[in-house]
Amino acid sequence: MDRQAAFSYRCAACSRCCHHKKIQLNPYELARLARAQDLDAAAFRERYVTDHVYLRQKADGACVFLGEQGCTVHADRPLVCRLYPLGRIVDGEGEKFVELTPHPQTEGIYGSDGTIGEYLATQGADPFMQAADAYYQLFRWVARLSGDGGPDSVSDQSGILEALDLEAFVAREAARRNVDLPEPLGEQARLHCIWLAEMITDAQHEQKFTPQS
Repeated sequence: MDRQAAFSYRCAACSRCCHHKKIQLNPYELARLARAQDLDAAAFRERYVTDHVYLRQKADGACVFLGEQGCTVHADRPLVCRLYPLGRIVDGEGEKFVELTPHPQTEGIYGSDGTIGEYLATQGADPFMQAADAYYQLFRWVARLSGDGGPDSVSDQSGILEALDLEAFVAREAARRNVDLPEPLGEQARLHCIWLAEMITDAQHEQKFTPQS
């Protein structure tokens, strides 16, 4: 389905979709959540993330941010939560959406009195999709670089793992480049991807032209 497809969904706050889901965060989503908790990225990961990128779950399988009244970080929830019950696929053919299999006891109300585009707007999904697309393109480029004779381990050699701390990286780079640090995280995410790509390119160039002993 595309954005013009007929679709509507009204959440009934049953919270059944907030259990047993593996929610992966990109740097923008992690930074949004960390800001909301008044934590830096490292402290947020230590407290709320497992395997570097996945939100933790409680013992009963509930999202770590699910409270008695529902999502406790609703204003900053990740894209996958905003899209539900839709999934979004971006590939060489463009963008498309699919309906996910709902929980068998969901209380959400499905309909066709709107469009997917309208639903995305009500969920505030646009800045999250922009960031997701930017990081997706960056990581595809890194993977292609590694497979085309680039560094044996681009992530390790160019410090990518540490650089995925969006706010710290962009603040450091803005100071080094003597440019103003933008406040909106969406703009920081855009610069994050651009500057990461430059850093990786520079690292590859140095590796390629540094004489080997």
